[in-house]
Amino acid sequence: MSRATTTVSTVVIFLLALNLRPAVTSLGAALPDISVAGDLVAAVLVALPLWAIGLGGWATPWLANRLGTYRTVAVALAALVLSLGGRVLAGSAQLLTGTALACLSIAVLGTILPLLAGGSAAFTFGLGLGSTVGALVTPAVVLSSSWQVALGLWAGVALVALQVWQRVPGEFATPQRASGATPAFALTIHFGLISTVTFLVMGWLPGILRDAGVPATTAGGCLALSMAMGLPMMLLVPGWTRRWHNQTLLVVALAVPNAIGVTGLLLAPAAAPWLWAAATGTGMGSLAFALTTISLRSRNSSLALSAVVQGVGYVIAGFGVLACGWLHTYTGAWRTPLLLVLAVLVGQVVSGHAAVTRRNLAALIPRQRVARRPLFVRRPDDAPEVGV
Repeated sequence: MSRATTTVSTVVIFLLALNLRPAVTSLGAALPDISVAGDLVAAVLVALPLWAIGLGGWATPWLANRLGTYRTVAVALAALVLSLGGRVLAGSAQLLTGTALACLSIAVLGTILPLLAGGSAAFTFGLGLGSTVGALVTPAVVLSSSWQVALGLWAGVALVALQVWQRVPGEFATPQRASGATPAFALTIHFGLISTVTFLVMGWLPGILRDAGVPATTAGGCLALSMAMGLPMMLLVPGWTRRWHNQTLLVVALAVPNAIGVTGLLLAPAAAPWLWAAATGTGMGSLAFALTTISLRSRNSSLALSAVVQGVGYVIAGFGVLACGWLHTYTGAWRTPLLLVLAVLVGQVVSGHAAVTRRNLAALIPRQRVARRPLFVRRPDDAPEVGV
């Protein structure tokens, strides 16, 4: 395989991964300014992406089995462009519908991409950078223009990715047909609880800070800082996951920063908002741990385990996020929801311990399968090849 082919593959993976989070982080950053989102609509908007991503993850193997990986990615990108552009054109119903369709598209991409990337840093870096840029750019656009423009501009980023994908000379290495993926109930619960905390931070952090008297620009900047702190963690944690002998200690270490940040938001949110944001961002390394663990337990690049763990996990997280939103609406304050988040973090540690102690992850797959494999491209004239 030539260096040029590897470079093209890496760039394409990066551009695709860049689109996995702005639809969500931009929504969280602009949520206090969205005129059509009342308290209940706002609570549903924060939980809705998780349910949509969960359902989309379940459907991905079925879709890829019928269309092939290349066409499945193309369809998902086209749907993402249309939904991101359409959700800002009218009222709350269109906003909810467009967000759901966008997240269904993101689910398809997010289920396939980890296996196409094969451990490439282009995937994790693109995922983290998309989160950060969505949180950082959106508030500035809201102030200079409107929330419609701030949310709609991300359709342009998805359109660029679609144009690049359609010009790729062929198809990436294809995930294989599933063959008895390892059952992972504890890993599914662990992933769901991690996603609950992650999406609560992305969805509610600016609102929590603004309700505490923090200026809107500062609150948006704190969300951007939180996402930025996740970037180095997304790069470092996969290696730690493979090398640390005591996986439970790693689970605890990754949960501690989130516990510090959430406690700070509970007790004194306006006292040190940048510190609490940095802590919650560092805690997002737990998501990288879960995704890497999914990869380690997936044999022959099968979509089966990825679809099950992410699909069920995101649905669980959706209920957790909605519960926090309803508690905020009911109590009119953030104290009870944040106490619930601390309880979720305890569950995250317990489920993480259960997920990593039943068997040694390093022994599940030979070292040559754990190591990064180069990306390559081949012609897309293939029969459907993925199934569960």
